[in-house]
Amino acid sequence: MHAHRSGVKAGDILLNTASLILSVTLGSEFEIASSERAFKHIVLENESPDSMIVNMVTDIEWKDSIFCDIMGINLPPKAKQKLLVPFPAAYNVYFKTPYTEEEHIEFRTDNKHRIIKLKAGMTIMKPEN
Repeated sequence: MHAHRSGVKAGDILLNTASLILSVTLGSEFEIASSERAFKHIVLENESPDSMIVNMVTDIEWKDSIFCDIMGINLPPKAKQKLLVPFPAAYNVYFKTPYTEEEHIEFRTDNKHRIIKLKAGMTIMKPEN
């Protein structure tokens, strides 16, 4: 994914440079052209005092029916992990500590939030008395 993203950026730079030279030569107006971005940086943050295991599952295919799932992320206590994920996409994020049951949240990469803060018990509904 990173090589694909770098290739898109390099192509945008070359295209804009050629367009700038052509617009200066012809005396026309220069407009910046950029292709659609396919990836977004997000941050997973472990707010619990215990290590956390995180799995992110999506229905977005990368190539040849291989999904863009991110599995087996080990986050130490109070740690952050930066990830490059497809944009736009919906992820089902499953996480747990060694002492808690698995929890689940849904996250979309097309919103403005870039940080996913995780802590044990954040999705468990407490019964009302």
